[in-house]
Amino acid sequence: MDVRRKLKIECLPWEPAWELFREKVGEHLMRASKDIRHHAQELAMKCGGLPLALITVGRAMASKHTAKEWKHAITVLKIAPWQLLGMEVDVLIPLKDSYDNLPSDKLRLCLLYCSLFPEDFSISKDWIIGYCIGEGFIDDLYTEMDEIYNKGHDLLGDLKIASLLDRGQDEEHISMHPMVRAMALWIASEFGKKETKWLVRAGVGLKEAPGVEKWSDAERICFMRNNILELYEKPNCPLLKTLMLQGNPALDKICDGFFQFMPSLRVLDLSHTSISELPSGISSLVELQYLDLYNTNIKSLPRELGSLVTLRFLLLSNMPALEMIPSGVIDSLKMLQVLYMDLSYGDWKVGESGNGVDFQELESLRRLKAIDITIQSLEALERLSRSNRLAGSTRNLLIKTCASLTKIELPSSNLWKNMTNLKRVWIASCSDLEELIIDGSKENDPSIVLPNDFLQRRGELVDEDQPILPNLHGVILQSLLKVKIVYKGGCVQNLSSLFIWYCHGLEELINLVKEDQETAADEGEVCKVITPFPNLKELYLHGLAKFRTLSSGTCMLHFPSLESLKVVECPSLKKLKLAAGALNEVQCTREWWDELEWDDEEVKASYEPLFHPIR
Repeated sequence: MDVRRKLKIECLPWEPAWELFREKVGEHLMRASKDIRHHAQELAMKCGGLPLALITVGRAMASKHTAKEWKHAITVLKIAPWQLLGMEVDVLIPLKDSYDNLPSDKLRLCLLYCSLFPEDFSISKDWIIGYCIGEGFIDDLYTEMDEIYNKGHDLLGDLKIASLLDRGQDEEHISMHPMVRAMALWIASEFGKKETKWLVRAGVGLKEAPGVEKWSDAERICFMRNNILELYEKPNCPLLKTLMLQGNPALDKICDGFFQFMPSLRVLDLSHTSISELPSGISSLVELQYLDLYNTNIKSLPRELGSLVTLRFLLLSNMPALEMIPSGVIDSLKMLQVLYMDLSYGDWKVGESGNGVDFQELESLRRLKAIDITIQSLEALERLSRSNRLAGSTRNLLIKTCASLTKIELPSSNLWKNMTNLKRVWIASCSDLEELIIDGSKENDPSIVLPNDFLQRRGELVDEDQPILPNLHGVILQSLLKVKIVYKGGCVQNLSSLFIWYCHGLEELINLVKEDQETAADEGEVCKVITPFPNLKELYLHGLAKFRTLSSGTCMLHFPSLESLKVVECPSLKKLKLAAGALNEVQCTREWWDELEWDDEEVKASYEPLFHPIR
């Protein structure tokens, strides 16, 4: 109808919602015990302000007079809400109209998938999209992984427009109204006829998983965010496609043969658990497409993993204990499209250097579209940089313990020429790194000084017309004891966050090259204003023992986009000297803030509203 303005009718806020709920329960609620009133408030909150639900649940509880009855109702509303009197007819069936009106089965499946997550959970869009790609809901007709993810974002956007999903904690997250989630679980269970078809017990405080007899008919199972300690039974789940066990931090044992009878499994999430090894029999997962082992204690990948030839997503990030990958495992995963290994295994063998997996195994992955990687040698870094496919697929790069690395340059360097999709560079524990050079002039100067001077020998030229590191948004410098940041010219155009941790030798944020300092002195310049990071929004300085100034006497830093400055354990920094008109917060301790020195009271008064205390 080409309407100019659409108005969303919001659900009731808490006070009128609680008043409506109490009215439908009856006056006896106000005379009930403290436990009953507490349970009543919890039930009312689970209605999410939806009047239909408040009225229906309130009426269903009007004749309930014991705390145990009220507590049972809470459990029912979490697990099988359609069992509560009146819910199916008065709430779920009317809500189903919105589901039925969705224009495609992909949208419907995507919505149902969101119901696997706990109530009031802010779901990462990329997380849910990755699952849906693994399940086959989102096809990969597109050649680039970003394009496939954009398709997923489009589907989630359509569900938000249909008011079946809401905004999460930020634009990168979505959430689900509790009654929409109830409706989705009801549909997934074939309108309550097959309650274990989708066996969802997410975030309900389980200490043990439900018995395996309940798993036998399940197509999707989610026990995420519980307190499960061990999985000691071998379930037989011929129809199971998704198994989500993430967020059970004490889970450290899965019995051998656990996966032996799950031939249809496509998505397996074991992230944020304490498992130290994968059970034998994982090779039985012949249809597995998505495996997430993020933040586990696994030390060695089993050779069986190489049998998962349909695997498309392998997530191994934040696994610092991972030290062993058998030869040939990665090479066998020919269908792999996404491989995340930052803060994880990094002992790649290049020629005679290194003892681990041969770098050629990575290069053999012809379908790879996105990689996060840890690099521990200069030889591997060079090999990555000159591999067009791997470099172009690299999103996050951790350069760790490269003892011979003495200088590195951003952004104009042959090292980065092929890394057009690089989003974050993390440099940690490189003991001999002395200079991080900021040079946006696109000159073909060597950016890494090596004993063998390998970059100069390559004789490569930077394409003047091609932007360098167009997607670099984050830089982390950690435990670099000698490093200085040296400014030669230009800028790192799109950098939005800079974190510097425990770089004990760093005294100034930016150092001008010696020639510029001498020129400024000869010409009588009091201070040179430079803008090395025009789009920087977040600057975090932590544990810098000698750090004393943001801007030196010869150099005033201009941060036109800086919004947040965080300073922790920087005892030598006594003044805030920088130009940052968009700054809206300075996070620091009260003790450090009170000891800051100010040029005058007017400057101090202008900064005072920006102070945000941290412990």
